[in-house]
Amino acid sequence: MDFLTNFSTILKENPALIIGLSIYQGLWSMLGVWFAARKNHRVWFVVIAISNTLGLIEAIYLYKNTNFFKDFNLNG
Repeated sequence: MDFLTNFSTILKENPALIIGLSIYQGLWSMLGVWFAARKNHRVWFVVIAISNTLGLIEAIYLYKNTNFFKDFNLNG
């Protein structure tokens, strides 16, 4: 939990870091979707597009392979 508190503090003090990380992630996502579409890789296109817009792939993984949703507690 200490790590998350420290990371939160770092992000609050450095908003440019959030912008930089967002641009970095967005660039790779757009390139992946672009090349998948150009090469007619429909499955990859859909997986990348859905994963990046909804976080669906990550949520499915967490649901099936961890106790994240079962033990999820917003109150700490």
